[in-house]
Amino acid sequence: MKIALFTRTGFHHTYFINRLQERFPVSCVVREAYPRVKREGLASSLLKRMPGRGVSDERKDAAFLRDFHERYSAGYRYHRMLKDYLKSPFDLVVERPGTRYVSLECGEVNESGFASFLEEIRPDLVVVLGSSVITPRIISIPSGGMINIHSGLSPYYRGTWSYGWPIVNAEPEYIGVTVHRIDPGIDTGDIIFQARPALDPKDDLNSIFLKVIAEGVELAADAIERFEAAAARLYPQASEAGRLYLSKDFSANAARRCLALLEEGIIGRYLAGKEQRDAAAPLLGHVPPKLFA
Repeated sequence: MKIALFTRTGFHHTYFINRLQERFPVSCVVREAYPRVKREGLASSLLKRMPGRGVSDERKDAAFLRDFHERYSAGYRYHRMLKDYLKSPFDLVVERPGTRYVSLECGEVNESGFASFLEEIRPDLVVVLGSSVITPRIISIPSGGMINIHSGLSPYYRGTWSYGWPIVNAEPEYIGVTVHRIDPGIDTGDIIFQARPALDPKDDLNSIFLKVIAEGVELAADAIERFEAAAARLYPQASEAGRLYLSKDFSANAARRCLALLEEGIIGRYLAGKEQRDAAAPLLGHVPPKLFA
């Protein structure tokens, strides 16, 4: 089976590449750059959507968001915790003979030139972590389709920051990872595997994210093995179920609530009633966590 990987340039993306290269011969690795954003862009754009706020409040929220993204972006920037959760190399892609390594600007994955390149390679399966939303034309090229690692439990939480919103909504039973087929929707394709990571009362937002990613990469490897054996079982999602969160939904208030609930012990309270709470949120293709138990 000819396998290609689509991802970005963060530390957890590098781990994804190296971990799957350890287990499978990979024909092509495509690394897409992050969107170009002005230094103040994220905080400012979020605050501009909040009518009726005074200048002082906006500045406080902007400062808070800058600090939040500095502290809780393990994987996207270096953090000492990376070595505790990512066991394969995560700081540098280990380039292997016979594998093509391609770098793209953000969005180029959907351009006609790249489509021609992918048609030339003719991969059987593309495995994705963190790329731009992919257009139907690109999705149609691999003979076996594309599979994605989504850092949330679909369909309950789709879109962005899907490991954080369950905390904001006081629903930590929805922290998890989904490996699914890619279709034209956002995290709506047929599910292959889902898992909840082994959480600890002391987990912070960084450790939760890294546990989700690490479990997701292992699930993706298992999914590849199923596809190689033509034994992958697919579970259609209920299209009307769950919630979709986009970047515009994130705010300083959401981030504050997330951190406050973690500080107040929301994970410990969840673990005390884990069996009952998990039963109320059934998973498709469920497998127990492999790591950190």
